[in-house]
Amino acid sequence: MSEAGMTTAAQVHVGGHSRRLHIHLAVIERVVVYVAVFLAPYATLRFSALFFTFSDFFFCLSLFLLLISGRVWNKPLEQATTLWLFAFTLLFIGMMIGSLFHNSPDRGLIVTAQYLFAYLILMIILIRNDPREAYRLAAIFLASIILIDIHGIITFYTVGYVPGEGRGVVTGGKRLATVLRNPNLAAAMNGLTMPILLFFWSSGRIKSYVALPIIALFIVTVVLTSSNSGLFVTVICLTVFVAFISTPRLLLRLTLGAAILVGALALFGSKDMLPKTFQTRVLGAISSGDISEAGTFVSRAALMEEALQMISDERIWFVGVGADQFRERSVQTAPVHNLYLLLWVEGGLLALVGWMMFSGVSVLLAVGIRRAGGDKHALAAMVTTVVVFLTIALFNPHMYARYWTIPVLLCLGLGLAQLRRTTRHGYVPR
Repeated sequence: MSEAGMTTAAQVHVGGHSRRLHIHLAVIERVVVYVAVFLAPYATLRFSALFFTFSDFFFCLSLFLLLISGRVWNKPLEQATTLWLFAFTLLFIGMMIGSLFHNSPDRGLIVTAQYLFAYLILMIILIRNDPREAYRLAAIFLASIILIDIHGIITFYTVGYVPGEGRGVVTGGKRLATVLRNPNLAAAMNGLTMPILLFFWSSGRIKSYVALPIIALFIVTVVLTSSNSGLFVTVICLTVFVAFISTPRLLLRLTLGAAILVGALALFGSKDMLPKTFQTRVLGAISSGDISEAGTFVSRAALMEEALQMISDERIWFVGVGADQFRERSVQTAPVHNLYLLLWVEGGLLALVGWMMFSGVSVLLAVGIRRAGGDKHALAAMVTTVVVFLTIALFNPHMYARYWTIPVLLCLGLGLAQLRRTTRHGYVPR
């Protein structure tokens, strides 16, 4: 064989070996990211007191594999990626300037690093070019929540509260907390994940005989948590999604179904069928119209008043008091359970506007799908998830836990997957 022929053969061999290596790395990375997404709700599985979970470890491994195989996509959100990066920049600057001015740079770095992971790193990992991957990742996260709910309901009725185990699956107040160890969080996660289920159902990817029992499972879980905020976001989720995909025929069916359900409850049902805690925490406030009866509303309202007073007294505009400083100054030594006020106090309007821009980018992408004639079911999932996410922020402090952002990013992935099937190069928001 000539020297030229040997060189060509060697190049072919090396090229073939390189392609096989990339294929193997891609397969391994897919398995790793599937595990990461499945474990994402299990935030109690962590390595230390620092908020770094088992799921985070697998996400980091996924990112490493994407980097070494050259599969990192530089514009996961198309041209809107720049706006997403700008939003994080505002959040970072606002939080860090306040932290530096008030001698807490270490807390500023920790908090902004958590937001970096939840809003940027996960965006790079989860938004995929392959539509089939978008569907699989969303289905895996949905399956994880379903298993959590099934385990929680079985534990609620068979084991119940176990004294001395700390924050268990069922609380001492007879509220379902699931393995998330928090009733309000468990309920909110069901409301935040439901758009994925509704997307699969409305687009025909799962049948009614599968979707309806899962919806019932979600609703039962929310009722057992006796969470006012969880029930509120669940109602909002169903309302917004149905409003987006509604047709006269669908509305007629829903109205008929609701009439039958209400009639059946009036004839055969009783509020005694509901958990005692739900009757006390939720039905009491609804029937009396007194919101002060709704769980811990009074103490949380006091924190919100304290935050507003701090904003007024210290004239907080663009620069806040620094990361985690509200907790240090609060009479209740707790963060205000309203992310809008918390970001304003700690990071100023820069941080608040930056965080809200993430949702603004999502709306831009939804508009892109609309203009390109994309699937209205994907559009409904995107918008519903953003609305639910923004509503949940009314009742929670910092939302950098990965289980908050993953459903939003997965629905963005579903929408972009539908968009890329409609247009050749994707929509460029302008």
